[in-house]
Parts: sequence; structure tokens; C-alpha cells
Amino acid sequence: MSDKFNEFSSEAQRRAEKIKAIRRSIHGEAEVAPTTYENKTETERTESISDRIMRAKEKKQSTAADILDELDAAIAYEKALAAKQAEEAKRAAELYAANASPDISDLIPGLETPAQEELKEIAEEIAGDFTDIVNTAAEYADIPEKSVEYAEIPEEAVEYENIPENAVEYESIPENAAKPTTYEADSLEEVFSVKPDEEKAENVLSGVALKAATEADNIENKEAPTEIFRVPDEGKRSETSGAIYNKEEKGSAPVVKAAMDTFASEEKKKHKKKKNFKQRFIDLFPHKGDSVGECIRKTVFLSSMAVIIVCGSFILNYYYERWKSKKLNNEIMEIYDSSETQEPKVKAEDTSEGDTRKRYTSMLEGAKKLYDINNEIVGVISIPDTPVNNPVLQAEDNDKYLRRKYDLTENDAGEIFLDYRNHFDDVGDDGYLKEPNSGNLIIYGHNMYDDQMFGSLKYYIRNEAYYGQHPIINLSSNYEKYQYKIFAIFVLDASDNTDTEFNCWNILDFADENAYYDFVNEAKRRSVFLNDVDVEYGDPLLTLSTCSTYFPDERARLIILARMVREGEDPLKGTQHSWLNPNPKWPTIYYADYPNEHYDPNAEFVPYGPKGGK
Repeated sequence: MSDKFNEFSSEAQRRAEKIKAIRRSIHGEAEVAPTTYENKTETERTESISDRIMRAKEKKQSTAADILDELDAAIAYEKALAAKQAEEAKRAAELYAANASPDISDLIPGLETPAQEELKEIAEEIAGDFTDIVNTAAEYADIPEKSVEYAEIPEEAVEYENIPENAVEYESIPENAAKPTTYEADSLEEVFSVKPDEEKAENVLSGVALKAATEADNIENKEAPTEIFRVPDEGKRSETSGAIYNKEEKGSAPVVKAAMDTFASEEKKKHKKKKNFKQRFIDLFPHKGDSVGECIRKTVFLSSMAVIIVCGSFILNYYYERWKSKKLNNEIMEIYDSSETQEPKVKAEDTSEGDTRKRYTSMLEGAKKLYDINNEIVGVISIPDTPVNNPVLQAEDNDKYLRRKYDLTENDAGEIFLDYRNHFDDVGDDGYLKEPNSGNLIIYGHNMYDDQMFGSLKYYIRNEAYYGQHPIINLSSNYEKYQYKIFAIFVLDASDNTDTEFNCWNILDFADENAYYDFVNEAKRRSVFLNDVDVEYGDPLLTLSTCSTYFPDERARLIILARMVREGEDPLKGTQHSWLNPNPKWPTIYYADYPNEHYDPNAEFVPYGPKGGK
């Protein structure tokens, strides 16, 4: 490469001397033999080289293109002088300007014959030399713009003389590699005449090494280069695409091999054929070839999935049944409420004994619609401004509607139903009651968490103000409408067989006045809240019973006890003043959980009934 630089330097010097001779001839100077590099003295040659080096250093911003422009300007100047002497020279200058191609042959006709011949020869040589210069400059111009800066070249760069003959080739640079910046020559003369020293050669090769290191980092970051700089180790190639040249370990490939293997593995995974759904499903189960640990893992996984699916199905079914129950209840109550006439159709008739009895000519209009849907619907119950608004059914036992809706579909919410032993406006074909109504109607319903059925009754015991806001219960049979006002709220143990036992759901009628007052006063003793509602013998009673969470094993029952509103009585009378019972009577199981509490049978108590009643 150094010889090439010296060759171009010598040729450029010879051409410069010839051009100077032409300039002197054109200006009429005495013809002097051209001074060439060969006929100069040693001092002149030394001074000439020194001057050129100095000029090159002073013109740091000059480029090869600037030198070419200066040569073009000199030739144009010569053509301009020749144009003044001959019209043909002028036309040649114009042609030159149009084609933008330097052609000093147009100057030859305007010169003397000896000068013409010599200048013609020089022009042909210069034209050929220009081609070489342009080609050489183009090679340097192809160097990428972002070459490694001198300041970035490490001091421990690879020695110039240590580079193998088959060193790195530029065409192997990947497209996503960092482009090296171009080394700009100070001048055209410096490019062709100054021999590159070993320090610059080291810089160039260090840039190559730095470039290779950058590519190695790209590989570690999982960027896929097209090809990596490689320096073969004396004819031996690495198994990978190559290794970065290293001064201390020339030709080794360990820097890149692991990264390339990882990259190849990931590419293989990307292109791996995907399994279809059936294959993926089969792989979930243990099969031949699985290790013991893999079999255990799959078994545990499948067991967990089975538990999740089963539990999920229970949860979904629970919420679905709650939704369906509410939907069915709303539908049937819309049918009931859609009737315009809901007045009882009853006549009062005197008997032969002198008594008056009722004769029902027809069902209530809404009740008749429900009866046509299910003839076991015996009425409708509602508590104003609460979720309780349901049909009441009565079957031959108390189990039929415990887990079944009025349309006989299975549902855990069940229905609100009347105890099968009760008589409630049971009218025969003649319009008269088959049996007198029971003294104590008992109605059951589930305590649903979403407040369906009797789920909202729990608020009577949780919230003292709830009673004053909802003291009235509306109960209609298929023939008549009734109202009841609540007077006692308490909790029982369904499995109680101690002295605190009170099976109020088994008392349907009362033999006499004492039995009646015994019943209502026992309810008052147990009531969590007291009020001013009075109860008299003969008042029909209504008992609402639902399960409660007060005691374990589903033993607790929440009881709401009410008596019928008398004809002409204010339904709210005595209900707007209530207070906490200071001495409530709880089941024995309650005191087992709260040993510091006890019931005092001798405490002050105001009973229902006539003076002196129990």
C-alpha cells in the first residue's frame, strides 16, 4: 500500500511540472526545459516535498475534490486566454463548460507548432492520469461515513504487521452494524504523496477490532447479524460463523460461539411446529416416557384443576339458581298484581243456630290466576318495603317446596310455604270453610343470603330500628286479605330438649284462654325487643320461621310472631315504640357460649292478658 502511495505521488509531481511549463509558454515566457522530478537537484527535491507537506498541513480543510476544482480552474483559465486569440478556442471553451469535462486539447491549435505537439502529448497523459486519480479517490470515498474516530482507538491496537493476509473484508459487514466514519485527507497531495505511518495503520486496524467487538455485543443482545468479522486461525475456521480477532488469542472463537448457539436455539424454538389443541390436551396427562417427577407434577395439576372445576360449578350453579328463583318469583307476582280487582267476594249468612258465617262466591282475581298455575298456592305474603313478596304454597308435607319452586323445578331457594297441618281459608265447593282457620298459622321460608324468601327477616334482630320501619305483615288467602302486626322477635334451638325448649311451630291451636296466654307470654319473655302492642285471647296469630346462624349445626331458628290487626284498629298502634329486652330468655345452648349471662325468672315482667294472667 505504501508503494502505491509513492507511485501516485511521483506521477502527480511530474504532471504538475508539465502544466507549469504550458503556463509559461502561453504567457510568452522564454521557453525553458521543463523541470521534472528527475532533473531537480537533491536539495530542490527535498524542499519541494517539504513545501508540499507544509502546505498540506496548513490546508486542513482541503479535500481531494478541492484540488480537482483547482486543476479545472487552471485549465479554464488557459482556455480563456486562447479564446482571445481564436474564435475556435472560444467555441471549445463553451463546449467544455457545457459538458463539464476538462479537455485541454482545445488549447493546442492556438499555440505554436512545437508547443502544440508537446501540449497534446501532455494532455493525453493527464487525461489518463485523471482517470486513475478519480478511481483512487472513489475507493476512498466508498469508506462508510461513520468510521472509528482516532480518539476512540485503544492504545493496545493490533500491530499493523501482525494482520493475517486474509484479514477482515468490508463486504462482510452486516447491514445493522455501526458504520465507520470516513477518514478525510488533508489534501490530495497528502493522500497520494505522504506515506501512511505505522501509527495510522494501527488506528485503522484497531477500528476494525472495535467494530468486531461491537458486533459481539449485538449478538449477546440477541441481534442477529448477517455475518461477523472473522480472522481465521491459520486456515482453521471456527464451527460458528467466525470469531473476533484478538491480539492475545488470535483466531479463537469462544467469544461468539456461546452467543451464536443460544441464538440458533431460540430461532429453532420459533420455527418449531406448533401443537394442535388435541396434542396439547393429551400432554396434560402422564404418559410413557415421563419422569417420576413429571408424572407427579401432572397428577397434582390435574387434581387441582378437577377441584377448581367442581367448586366453580357449585358456585355457578348457586348464583344461577338464585337468579332463576328471583326471576320466577317476579314473574308470578307480576301476574298476581296485574289484576285490577282484588276485593274479596264474600257474603255473610245466618245459620239455623243463630250464628253468622261467611260464604265465598269466588276467589280473588289475582289468586285465581295463581291457582290456575299451581293449585297448591293458597295465598300471598308481603312485608311492605322489604324483599318479602311471594306466593304461599301448601302441600301434603313440609318437604315438597323446601327445595322446589312453584313450577316444580329443583331450586335450593325453594318457596315460602304454609305448614301442611294448618287450615287457612280452605273453602269447599259450597263456598263455606271446610275447617275453621288455625289459631296459629306457621309459614316457613329459607334465610337466603341475597334476602330472597325470608332472608330479610334477619334484620329484625340485627337492627332495632328495623322493626319500627316494618312492623306490618300482609297475608292474603285465595279469598280474603288480612294484616298482622309483629309483637315478638326471638331465636330458638330446633334441637333443644332442656327446660328452655319452646316448640312454637308445633302449636297450631289453643285449647283455652290459659293456653293462649301461656304461648304469647312465653314468646314475650324470649323477645329480643319489647313494644307496646297488646295481645288478647282470640287474636289469630301468625308465626314466621326461618333458619339462623346464631347457633352451630344449623340448629337456630329465627321466629317472628304477629297477631291479626283487629277490625277498625290502627295497624301501627303500639309498633312505633320498642326497646331492648333487659332480661331475654335464650335457649340453653346460648348460655353455654355466654356463661356470664343468665335469665332471671324473678325479674319484673308485664304479661299479656287480663289482670293476674301468666
